[in-house]
Amino acid sequence: MTVQVSDRFVDTNGTRLFVMDRGRGRALVFLHGLGWDHTLWHGVTQAFAHEYRVIAGDTRGHGRSAKPDGPYTIALFAEDWFAAFKNLRVRQACLIGFSQGGMIAQTLAVQHPEIVSALVLVSTSCRSDPGAYDKLEERIRVARTEGPVASARLAAQSIFSKAYMQARPDAVEEFVNWRAGMDQEPLVHATRAAHGFDVSAQLASIGVPTLVMYGEEDVLTPPSVVTSVASHIPGAELVGIPGAAHMIPVEKAEEFELALDTFLKKHYAPSL
Repeated sequence: MTVQVSDRFVDTNGTRLFVMDRGRGRALVFLHGLGWDHTLWHGVTQAFAHEYRVIAGDTRGHGRSAKPDGPYTIALFAEDWFAAFKNLRVRQACLIGFSQGGMIAQTLAVQHPEIVSALVLVSTSCRSDPGAYDKLEERIRVARTEGPVASARLAAQSIFSKAYMQARPDAVEEFVNWRAGMDQEPLVHATRAAHGFDVSAQLASIGVPTLVMYGEEDVLTPPSVVTSVASHIPGAELVGIPGAAHMIPVEKAEEFELALDTFLKKHYAPSL
């Protein structure tokens, strides 16, 4: 079956976002994490575009989207996407948010519940964690004192498991070179976007099916942090991925797709 392709730029909330838009049917919206872009989801979007309308874009300051001056906030990112949904004629969707994208998804779910039919939160938190924030600020300091390559290597150490780094040094090196080649100032703005973020008190209002996933070896958003997200959302399902650190969609792509597929079949089946 041929998959409909409609990739484009969308003017939204005073900026311009790049959006990959594939397939037809009920919408799945994939929100990437800090310092990534829509390509993070390449494998999983291909897998689901035959049954769903799959949307994966680049958040403000990332990828092919516009990179205006900061400051950025999670609330700003969420409003960018809310405005984009109107432009894309997305009335309701299942939001799949990874890391910072999970923060954006939570914000959309509490601020604009009418557009959220289901929620998948991966390696994320519901409030700014001092430990994680310190790690991210250290990346900024290293980028400015030792250069972007050193900062990217530091990032790799905090997001990939030791086993993955040993098994896939080529992939890790590719990530380092890619991250170091980014425009660093928008990355700084995006890094600081989560400072002061806290929606924990609002999550009890979420009334849609929710899946929360964590990597058992994640040191950036440890299992206790991610588990806290699930504890605040009524009826949330919690899944731990053995052997995974922060980058579940990369390190454990098959396990991630299986967990997502199982959840969708149960709560958000494709339209006939």
